Amino acid sequence: MTPSTVGIDIGGTKLLMIAQRTGHDEPLIRRLATGAATTPDAIEAAVQRFLTEHQLTPCSMGVAVPGLVEDGRVAVCDVLPKLIGWRGPVANDTPPLLVNDIRGALAAEARGLPDSATVVVLLCGTAVGSACLHQGRVVRGCRGWAGEIGYLPVPTPRGILRLDDLAGGAAIVRATGLGPTQVHAALSAGDAAVRQTVEAAGESFGLAIATLVNILNPDTVRTAGGTLGYPGYWDAALATARTHSLPELWASCTVDRIKDPELVVARGALRLAAAAADGAGWAEQYV
Repeated sequence: MTPSTVGIDIGGTKLLMIAQRTGHDEPLIRRLATGAATTPDAIEAAVQRFLTEHQLTPCSMGVAVPGLVEDGRVAVCDVLPKLIGWRGPVANDTPPLLVNDIRGALAAEARGLPDSATVVVLLCGTAVGSACLHQGRVVRGCRGWAGEIGYLPVPTPRGILRLDDLAGGAAIVRATGLGPTQVHAALSAGDAAVRQTVEAAGESFGLAIATLVNILNPDTVRTAGGTLGYPGYWDAALATARTHSLPELWASCTVDRIKDPELVVARGALRLAAAAADGAGWAEQYV
């Protein structure tokens, strides 16, 4: 068996596992589909198969989930409701470090940044979430749940809706009646109605960026998520964010898409778990 550190990213549409093995430069990666009906048992079985197939013995294991985490369990999880109450998979007597997925991405992106930085990570997959690091400290809130910008109330002709209902990947699927692959195909075929829906969602995401820029005055905003891959989405988001940000705050901030976005959450979960196993105190604030 090969000693390894493992990072797991559980999302509304995918389960991504990454293992960094002792003595190997390249990580092992496995990606599987998930959905609203995904259960803890199914995830635990998939993790065990991954470990067994590659003969891995995890020294530490970080598990990122798309919801609120408290006291080592999933407290709230809209996109995968059957995970509520779950404490994560245990493999080879190695207890997992459970973390919110955006906090995991923040941990990955914080590597190498100066302690003086104010950094916002904003992800848009099935839903939207954010996390912030200010001068080396995670902005946590009174219960550690700060960053739920997907619940930002937005006035619309249909009434007040959540940002998730306007900008997230699930919102685009509902509005178009198409799956993600079909949305991409429709955009490639020049479907004007689908293009309009995607760009409107991008504009809503841009308002979220502007809101965070205006409130937090970050020097860095980094974004990722599968929804940003729809043609037209990111351009609409960036233009809207620039328009609705205070010019002086926008000028002092760099807004970029995360490099290697598919792995950022899993890598962050892996980094946190390894740091916690080594007794690094800085990792505690992310959990």
